[in-house]
Amino acid sequence: MTSPRKVLVAAHERRESEAVLDALARVGLAAERLLALHSGDGPADAPAALAAAAGLVLCGGADVDPRRYGEEPIPEARVSLQAGRDEMEWALVAGARERRLPVWGLCRGMQVVNVYLGGSLWQDMTLQRPGILAHHVSSPLDALLHRAEVSAAGRGTAMGEVLGREPAWVNSRHHQAVRRPAAGLVDVAASPDGIVEAQVLAGGEWWVESVEWHPENLMAMAQQRALAERFLAAVAAWEEST
Repeated sequence: MTSPRKVLVAAHERRESEAVLDALARVGLAAERLLALHSGDGPADAPAALAAAAGLVLCGGADVDPRRYGEEPIPEARVSLQAGRDEMEWALVAGARERRLPVWGLCRGMQVVNVYLGGSLWQDMTLQRPGILAHHVSSPLDALLHRAEVSAAGRGTAMGEVLGREPAWVNSRHHQAVRRPAAGLVDVAASPDGIVEAQVLAGGEWWVESVEWHPENLMAMAQQRALAERFLAAVAAWEEST
């Protein structure tokens, strides 16, 4: 019997992937279909993982190296780097793009997708965008800090429809964020202070959806579960098409 294709969950260490694995299981993905890749355990064999994959989730965690979007780290920005994780996730996203595997980006994951496709980030929002709302409260994990307000462009997307069904209150624990959106990405929603909170890739040829918050900690909310369910539906559609 052929082994089921895996949904890859990329992070630096187990504590960053655990809630995501639990959330995917909660919306119906069987445990044997999940494969966590942790850069902290050593270099990952991205080609081998991708060969058996049907989807990719990029978890939250440390910062993307600013040199990947053409900037030097600003000393005052408190940038925390993990070169091995950047390398692993760049290889995974490249492989996912080649095979058109569905990609779901969460917090750092959204930033990775944006930078991979040619966008840039605020290295530190409070330093470079003074006066913004609080965007980093780490406890409790399901603390709702602000709304993600659907943009005019976002109203024409399926994710925008989900986020627009009712006020979308979200948790938040990040100090970096999208500064220049990559070409092809639609900014679906933003916080009231203008920070990009959700993106989708336009065109429909490659399913990519990302959010700047942590829906894996909000699975008690139907609206947040729907985001995970959309990803699993995209995985199922990809499998049916191959």
